[in-house]
Amino acid sequence: MYKREAFLDSICKDNVGEFLNFTKLHDTAEPFDLDEVLQELPKGQREALWARLVTLLCDQLAAFAPEHWDAGLKEDNDMEVEVSPDQTRTMSVLEGVTLVVTASVDVIEDGDTYNSLLECGNILNGVLPYLPASEMPLRLVIHGLCEAWWKKGLLGKEELGRTAFLVCLEKTLILKKPGAEIQRLWGFHEVLFTVDFASECSKELIDLLLQCFLSVNHIKNEDGKRLMVFLFSWNINFIRMIHGTIKNQLPYFANILTDHIAEIYCRAWKKASGVSLEQIESTCIQDFMQHAVLLHRTSPVHAKVRQILSYFHKRKGRHGLDEMLYRLYKPILWRALSAANSEVRANATLLFTEAFPIHNPNQSSEKMDETIQKQLDTLVVSQCIMTLNFQVIVLCL
Repeated sequence: MYKREAFLDSICKDNVGEFLNFTKLHDTAEPFDLDEVLQELPKGQREALWARLVTLLCDQLAAFAPEHWDAGLKEDNDMEVEVSPDQTRTMSVLEGVTLVVTASVDVIEDGDTYNSLLECGNILNGVLPYLPASEMPLRLVIHGLCEAWWKKGLLGKEELGRTAFLVCLEKTLILKKPGAEIQRLWGFHEVLFTVDFASECSKELIDLLLQCFLSVNHIKNEDGKRLMVFLFSWNINFIRMIHGTIKNQLPYFANILTDHIAEIYCRAWKKASGVSLEQIESTCIQDFMQHAVLLHRTSPVHAKVRQILSYFHKRKGRHGLDEMLYRLYKPILWRALSAANSEVRANATLLFTEAFPIHNPNQSSEKMDETIQKQLDTLVVSQCIMTLNFQVIVLCL
């Protein structure tokens, strides 16, 4: 009981030393369990404690503002960094307050008024950009607070959740073995529903998300694939950016990686609906179809585009794929099969042969038979034209 009262009294600028001692005791074998103390506090005292935390935090930041933190680092003659006492004290208070706020997240009960606690969280989140590089441990505990707040689903979770997501996303792109972080990142994916895609503030996040589509670690990882599939339905304007990013990198992808990319496109198409589905079909899949017909076969992109389309062809008969292929190929393939350019006709014939039969399973049996017979006739004519062209070339040699 005495330690509980003493701890409450220590949360003020006049007793900062005692407050820091209590937070240090929490991490040692001393008999002060912060979690236990917070759980035992009645509602009124919990809320009073949180209000005192805000006051302590604001008083400390007023005494030594973030704008001065870099100035608080001085180099001596041996180039060693010397930290001012004011800065050391401020960083210790920030870490102590973060520790108490994070522990408080777990003890919030229905009916609690935790506006003061949220204010602490927002202040700590706001000082992150100002922290010196040497304060990595403090940065990590603030990130942990943001993550805990989001997972608890508390009021004001959006801003703190975005910080947690962004930090985790950066780690997945930096670490050599980011498997665990990619799994954590997928656990945060709903944060993206709170992001204003059109905002200037979202540009950094968007650029990092696009980098996932170029990362071998993300492309091969199951949770990475889940995230990328989700991103195709996140914002309709993002679909074109994703597709452009992948196309630019496509010539450099190994074949096995291209298969993973094809899987992501296919899964994204299956999951999508409404305008997102329409955009994936017209901007991505139909674009690949056009490229497969029009690109020179010597182009490094042509083989990769064919490989992606082959992934769809091999899965015909599943989840409406036949109807989609029939609908999207219709304005492209038949025109290409009778094109004046022989290479376009050859490309179309190869594509047609692989995808055959291209039909709408929703048609009647009679109509389907008629469609397939027309395709067979077209295929025979195309093959004859290709053979004739080859013979002419041989005779001219």
